[in-house]
Amino acid sequence: IPYHSPFVTTLKNLTRVVIPCFILTLTMATAAPTNRTERHAQRSIDIIVHGATGYTGRRVVRHLASQHSSLSIAICGRNKDKLSAVAKELAWDETHCKTSVFVVRDASGGSDGDAEALDLVTAFSNAKIVLACAGPYRQCGLPVLKAAIAAKCDYLDLCGEPQFFDDALLACDREAREAGVLAIHAAAFDCVPAELGAAMAERELLKKTSGACAGIEIIHTMQNLSSANATTFHAAVDGFYAASSGELATSRKKVKENYPEFEETKPPSRPGDWPRIPETPGSILPGYNEELNLRTLKFVGADASAIRSSWRYLRSRLRDHERRGISVPEPRLSVMIGMEAKDAFATAKVMAYGATFSTLARFRWGCDWLHSNPEAFSGGVFTSKGPTDEELENATFTTYVTAYGSKYSTSDKGNSDQIARVKVSGPEPGYVATPRLIIALSKTVLDAGKPGNKSSNLPLESGVTFPGAVFGDCNEVYENMRNEGVLFDVVDEFKRDDSQV
Repeated sequence: IPYHSPFVTTLKNLTRVVIPCFILTLTMATAAPTNRTERHAQRSIDIIVHGATGYTGRRVVRHLASQHSSLSIAICGRNKDKLSAVAKELAWDETHCKTSVFVVRDASGGSDGDAEALDLVTAFSNAKIVLACAGPYRQCGLPVLKAAIAAKCDYLDLCGEPQFFDDALLACDREAREAGVLAIHAAAFDCVPAELGAAMAERELLKKTSGACAGIEIIHTMQNLSSANATTFHAAVDGFYAASSGELATSRKKVKENYPEFEETKPPSRPGDWPRIPETPGSILPGYNEELNLRTLKFVGADASAIRSSWRYLRSRLRDHERRGISVPEPRLSVMIGMEAKDAFATAKVMAYGATFSTLARFRWGCDWLHSNPEAFSGGVFTSKGPTDEELENATFTTYVTAYGSKYSTSDKGNSDQIARVKVSGPEPGYVATPRLIIALSKTVLDAGKPGNKSSNLPLESGVTFPGAVFGDCNEVYENMRNEGVLFDVVDEFKRDDSQV
């Protein structure tokens, strides 16, 4: 057979890439313990950041290096020069770089996908946690997640793409459980304030009443912020198209077929005497929140999907869970964005751009238009440069979460035992708070892996899931959030102060 024949070339590739990858994966699967404490004790890297050269990934690395110098961190990505620039920014010397900088071959550029998998498993093999900061996740997320599981490395990402949630569950959940690996999606704004705020509000409500939680209302507001990075816009375009074209429905059908336990543990129907609260604004007219004096619009982010997925996952794995056990009806859920009631023009503008976006994103040609000029189709909000330094420094967010009891009535005001309020506040949400959120969650997982640490016991030790399911009942995570400057406060009433949207 000629040396350069396709047959010989295939054999060479098997020898060079596939077989080493298989052997390495098999070795790790048998050698690395599934017990988190034992596994973490064997590894020298606390956190490795994949996608460390991207807009958000770079900020995650900077925050880790500047605020958590006691942690051992590493960086990982496809571009050697960009990784070197990040390492230089961190003042890493050559010796440090040899053990903390990992270059991954790029399968999307035409190289073998098995080569990329081998590089990823190698990079993660000595790490306790990988933070996956490179998106869009529907395009490049699964290889990273699969490599983390193969290396028995806990995983968190910044994903807000519901279809990837389903794809990852189908492809990796059972493998993650078998390996003892936690894989946590949506460890970012806006899902973390929404999920953990909802869990805290519901827990607080159940301390006050012997009934159940009938409804949860979440209102996101942002102050002194008018722009964001275009990467977020592109992911939203693809996600909306997936939902409107039927791709998301198809993936959810597959989940239903492959996870009969989700159907077996569906919640009971809501009692007829439970209050129908909260209400969600329609697609034409905004709502109004009297307590906060805010106009409200339905929030089209991934929060509702993440929260309901957490509830479903808890029911299927912890059937006697106090809040989300199989005997507990689900609360009504409304996630909204709040806008200054006095500024009717701003509300109308947001609705107009939203209507244009939702119309175009239903069609492939419309998606091409949106991708080609995010700044024009968002009224200048989404740009390639992202927020200015001034906005990053001065912008803040406030998320208002209200849990309503099953005996709530509209006459209940103030500190009634049928209502609980949680106010979540922090710095600029997308690129200042988000690195702090994912790091706070990571530190909670690291603490859970320390010998004898009882305060960080997590209800779920493994699986592909969400922050609410893993951390909603963990008091330490809220303390870690506070240490990062993101505050979850139980309040008797909401006071907006100067929180204008």
